[in-house]
Amino acid sequence: MQAVEGLIDLQDGLWQQGSHGRNLLPQGLRGMGYLRSMQLSPELLMQLPPEQIRAAFPGFLASYIQGAPEIAAATMAHSAEILGASSDGQLKATLKAFAELGGGGYRPYNALPTIRELARGWMQRVMIPGAVEGTEHLLAARGKNQLWVGNHRSYIDTSATDALLAGAGLDYLADDMMVVAGPKVYSDTFRRVAAAGLNTLMVAQSTQIGHNAAELSPREVAAIALNSLKQSQVWRAERGPVLLYPEGTRTRSGRMGPFLRAAARYARNVDVIVPMAIIGSDDLFGLDEKIRPSKVTLRVGEPFEPPKGKTAWLEEAHARVAALLPEEMGPEGEVLK
Repeated sequence: MQAVEGLIDLQDGLWQQGSHGRNLLPQGLRGMGYLRSMQLSPELLMQLPPEQIRAAFPGFLASYIQGAPEIAAATMAHSAEILGASSDGQLKATLKAFAELGGGGYRPYNALPTIRELARGWMQRVMIPGAVEGTEHLLAARGKNQLWVGNHRSYIDTSATDALLAGAGLDYLADDMMVVAGPKVYSDTFRRVAAAGLNTLMVAQSTQIGHNAAELSPREVAAIALNSLKQSQVWRAERGPVLLYPEGTRTRSGRMGPFLRAAARYARNVDVIVPMAIIGSDDLFGLDEKIRPSKVTLRVGEPFEPPKGKTAWLEEAHARVAALLPEEMGPEGEVLK
């Protein structure tokens, strides 16, 4: 607890405050290092001694959890256990890689093992037990060059997918999965924890969507996209599946949106496409970016070989993902844009 109190007294310039200030060790969680709404930047983490990192970081992550103190306490205990098992040297090396994540340009970033263990266990504790439906389809696609295609409801979709797969005994698939991600995934500490627990391919987002880290011309976006496509092909051939969200952004209406035509290129040299639908992730982590423990389910559809035609596979994938969703979450309007 002394380390936490010492952290609170650090110079204001070393950390950023959340909208609710630095305050409050909530009743029932006092003495556990729970720091509500404190935004620990990666730069701050690099400056802290290991004992203060171990004291503060579990509470920082738990501060995102709303209305579930027992679950918050469980996540803190898990996070503390993982961080406590790392030596000071290991922890510093992990945090150095964490601070640099996404800073090396538009390329693949491998999951950091310590953060993966922490983030996966954390997610499994905040999700009310859901299920992976259709695991037989994942097993049928094993050993093939495959592209996973899903709907996009929340920033936490891939972390939930990872945790659900691992919980279903398919951790080897989760470990080898790489997700195509835009720059915003790396933009703050909480999101970066999720990204660091996954294999990610940082891409420039379509000019239709925006959210790039810097202003890029359409020509620059196209050049980055071509390189990203090559990197995804190498990953699929050498490591495992690539997960793509062709909507390009999270749903705002609650319904599945159209797929971007530009995503069609990701199916090059693919043997099979595996449609997936995630349900409940936006209840878990909505647009207000607070965690509310909720049930999350992953439904997996039958793999299919991409049909001929530039965007034909996108149209079929859109229909197959939509068929896995409840009616009220299904698409309305155009299929491609």
